[in-house]
Amino acid sequence: MNVIKQLATLVVAMALLLAAPAAATVAQTTSPEASPVASPAAVAAFDPQPTKEYDTSEWPEELTCGLFGGDDAEEALSNNEPLALHLEEWLGIEVTYTTGTSYNAVIEAARAGHVDCYTVGPFAYILGVQEADAEALAIGVGSRADEPVNDASIPPAYHSVISTKKGNGIESLADLAGRSFSFVDPASTSGHLIPRSVLVAAGLDPDNDMETIFAGSHPTSGIALWNDKVDAAASTENTLLNLAEEGQIEYCGFEDGQVGKPRSQEEIQAVFDACPDGHIVALAYSDPIPGTPFTVNKNLPPSLKEAIKDALLATKEDAAFIAETGRWYTDPNID
Repeated sequence: MNVIKQLATLVVAMALLLAAPAAATVAQTTSPEASPVASPAAVAAFDPQPTKEYDTSEWPEELTCGLFGGDDAEEALSNNEPLALHLEEWLGIEVTYTTGTSYNAVIEAARAGHVDCYTVGPFAYILGVQEADAEALAIGVGSRADEPVNDASIPPAYHSVISTKKGNGIESLADLAGRSFSFVDPASTSGHLIPRSVLVAAGLDPDNDMETIFAGSHPTSGIALWNDKVDAAASTENTLLNLAEEGQIEYCGFEDGQVGKPRSQEEIQAVFDACPDGHIVALAYSDPIPGTPFTVNKNLPPSLKEAIKDALLATKEDAAFIAETGRWYTDPNID
């Protein structure tokens, strides 16, 4: 799967949607403007180590990476500590992560030169290409297995899910007309642009046929639906599974618990029909969306970009890293 080609195709479709007006109401996120933290030295080092030498003469003393903090910036930073340490061990320089209050805030930090690398969704990555000299070095792949290992059958992709609470009178996308709906963030691929396209394809105009808001993050969108603040919501299936595991919602998902697996409308309908009233359940799944790119400023020293890419791709062979994080990285340029 050549993800770079997929991203280029995706941006054409997204550009058409950008011409549409944004949702009327915006709910603010609670994450701080920036909350930098360096990876802790106490975390055990990861193998493998680099097998070749790099020209480090033009490397900076520190690499600063950005990410969207969502509702819990500290948790977002904590989740990236293993990767920060892995990069530190491989590169031999300090790696620091910082959070922004939105995808656009992360892109703006990159444009202003405040971060050298970042992880944002595919559409936000395209904005980074246009505005902040972005270059994707690797694509994240994740597993929800109890004992995660590198699984070549898991695609570097995920799905946007439009869900509702069973029993509220909504049984299809057509029933969303006149109802309230939560998107995530204006620059979110799976939380705004893709679900918007799904709704438009179903004959709905989100700005005129529905009462729409931006919740600010994927978990907040799911929680808004659970608390009956909206009648339906967009998020990722991974978000809904996480919220259910944490006991924050009751969710009817697929029995296999897999994420990123294509589902037919018949399969989706079967889960909906079996779901009890009062539980969150999917109405529709999007087509597969390219996975989250690990992005750098393309103007970094070529040898540094090479080393970062090598470090990321090495995670596929690092059982300890995968067991700790449930993810690894793949080359976005492979057909």
